Amino acid sequence: MRARIKKCLFHALFLFGCIALPLSAAELVTIKNATLIEADLNDGDSFKVNAAGDELHLRLYYVDCPETTYGSKAELERIREQQYHFGLEDPHDVVRFGEQATEYAKQALSRPFTVYTSYARALGRSATGRFYAFIETHDGHDLGSLLVEQGLARVHGKTRPAPDGKPSQTVLEELQDLRAIAMLGRAGIWESTQPRLLADMRKRQREETQRLKEFRQSVAKTRTRNDPPLDLNNASNKELQLVPGIGPVTAVKITAGRPYQSVDDLLKIPGIGPKTLKTITPYVTVRAE
Repeated sequence: MRARIKKCLFHALFLFGCIALPLSAAELVTIKNATLIEADLNDGDSFKVNAAGDELHLRLYYVDCPETTYGSKAELERIREQQYHFGLEDPHDVVRFGEQATEYAKQALSRPFTVYTSYARALGRSATGRFYAFIETHDGHDLGSLLVEQGLARVHGKTRPAPDGKPSQTVLEELQDLRAIAMLGRAGIWESTQPRLLADMRKRQREETQRLKEFRQSVAKTRTRNDPPLDLNNASNKELQLVPGIGPVTAVKITAGRPYQSVDDLLKIPGIGPKTLKTITPYVTVRAE
């Protein structure tokens, strides 16, 4: 009976986490004694776990491991981005070290570990959806920090305060210190870094990013105050992205947070504060049913 009650409570908490996703102050839920589930889609920073009897696909905060597959255009673009970031002459090194990161994470999670998550959704290629999380290994280490320290991940991705309450900026600074140590020690993927290429590749990456940004701005039709306001409960992600102050990630968060009773409910969305709300408000509305 106790086991059944415990599982029911977990399901209720899981559902609440999904519903409460837009809350910027969503508390992290602690799930102890989680175990890794073998799956083809597992890699260094994203994997399936058994958490209190439920299967969750998790994505680590703060870190990004090298890709392990290259079957899609998005994966190829990510590999090139990672190649430039690490200053690699051969893009095949990205996949090679991605496989090393996958094996490292597998070994680090070979014994029961602790998951901290607020069930914030992470975009990705999983059909069932992923949730951002921190992972504390069996011996009490943060998996993301270990991956950076081993030179098997870059500091890149979604952030939030750590489980112990440490501010995001402090976590970033500490990870950047670990990255510097890994670079100087030629650990992991940094072993294959070509110093003479690193600055040139990163400059090229910045230029490509800027060109893409300018292209998007040139072709996107930004909504004006003369356009009819969009209904927050019905507008598509694409339509929402035409509103000043709403990007692709925020658009997804807005649609995930439906239904809304008023435009002020947008303050529950992570990343939308009073200043952003003031920018958005003239372009949106909540129509009565």
